[in-house]
Amino acid sequence: MTVDFQRIQEDVSETRQLVQTLLDRLNQTVPAPSPADELLNVTQAAQLLNLTTATVYGMVYEKRIPFSKPAGSGRLYFVRSELIEWVKNGRKSTADELDEQARQQVSSRINRRVQSKSRKSDHASA
Repeated sequence: MTVDFQRIQEDVSETRQLVQTLLDRLNQTVPAPSPADELLNVTQAAQLLNLTTATVYGMVYEKRIPFSKPAGSGRLYFVRSELIEWVKNGRKSTADELDEQARQQVSSRINRRVQSKSRKSDHASA
């Protein structure tokens, strides 16, 4: 049996290159999905919203909460950012905010009436 040392050295060199390539690929950082786009399961969604999983299932059944259910899958998924936006959109105004909105509407209507009367008196005197 003849041992070909030249061939063994070439094989070792090639193996080293392959190992180095694999190490380089393993050390590359893979961009993690942004927390806003993170997919959540029912349990995680319930924890985020501080609800029970039964409540989340009920809201899904009533289509009151944004969710995804891929075709052919029995699994439910929720996008973190969509759930947060859904909660924000359900925000109710405070009494002070409602009072300020009412003041602005009344003021706006009064100003329009004053302007309208002013135009009518200008047309009548002309």
